[in-house]
Amino acid sequence: MLCFIESLINFIKFTKIKKEDREFVFYSESKFYRDHFIDLILNLKKLGNKKIILITSDKDDYDHFKNILTCFYIKNHFLLIIFFKVLECKFMIMTLAGLGNPLQKSKFCKYYVYFFHGIASTHQFYTKSAFDNYDIVFVNGEYQSKELKLIEKKYDLPKKEIVKSGYFYFDHIKNKANLNNKKKKNILFAPSWNYNRKNLFDDYSIDIINLLISNDFNLTLRPHPEHFKRSSSLIKKIKKLFLENKNFTLDNTLSNLQSLEKSEILITDNSSIVFEFMLIFKRPIVYIDYEDKIHNTHSDELNIQTIDKEFKNSFGNILDILNLQKLPSLCENLINQNNVPIDKVNLFTEKYLSNLNNSAKFAAEYLMDKSKNE
Repeated sequence: MLCFIESLINFIKFTKIKKEDREFVFYSESKFYRDHFIDLILNLKKLGNKKIILITSDKDDYDHFKNILTCFYIKNHFLLIIFFKVLECKFMIMTLAGLGNPLQKSKFCKYYVYFFHGIASTHQFYTKSAFDNYDIVFVNGEYQSKELKLIEKKYDLPKKEIVKSGYFYFDHIKNKANLNNKKKKNILFAPSWNYNRKNLFDDYSIDIINLLISNDFNLTLRPHPEHFKRSSSLIKKIKKLFLENKNFTLDNTLSNLQSLEKSEILITDNSSIVFEFMLIFKRPIVYIDYEDKIHNTHSDELNIQTIDKEFKNSFGNILDILNLQKLPSLCENLINQNNVPIDKVNLFTEKYLSNLNNSAKFAAEYLMDKSKNE
């Protein structure tokens, strides 16, 4: 009941803002996406725009931003659905794939703007209609631009403005990263969340944790944000089993940067965290081959390889789930060999990510120019 009242109060407060002051409205469903959009907001402010509003469904987000931005907390699901339907603004900016279900596009909002929170390809890791309701999409590079244009052509969809801005989050953590903070025998286990399919986290996380800490590795587990919501009973079980073990850490912090910095190896199944780990820190990755992450069952119709598959084949050390007992020896060997192809990694980065170190500034300038030229 308290959530409903607080959400309702914020809803009413938002309606009192003058329409001309609702130029750039951001929506964040979780604090975990904060570092993905903060640089875009800061660059808009640097360009002189003060008409920036944040709507968040996370109380931590609200508490963090309320003294910095015009900020509103709307958590109640029923009120959030109504809010989205009647929203009136110029630009609605977010990283919510699948706009339209259940949160609907408002006819009173001029432009819906999407930015990515991962480097993954658009046509396999996202549902078929994930970006259909957006007017402007800031893509990480040419590969996503090509994919989205092929999707539009294949399914005869209205054309969006596809802008090769680069990847905001990559630049954000690259500029903050301490490359010399690596800790001996530290491993990061960061499983992906797989919609409506088997999940490595659900089925094997306890086995993997046991296997590594019993072989004297220091293991950090960083579940996907969806696991905290959808696998809460397993999270509780893991805490009960391992939280007192000095070799185990559960990372539920806002940023993954500290875990990336200290880890010698990353273990995952399909998480796009692999890109930050390899392209910034240039350290070995182990893929546990278990279940492909396919959120779009029509992805094969486009007949193009995903960037994820290319990356995995180029830089991954792949271990079949049936050979899980070999994981400790594989990790030991990778630490000792330290043979990441750095030149090849740098070429991959330059090929696939646009506007390196300048992505948020590029996007902010694009939005400001578009707003001024209306």
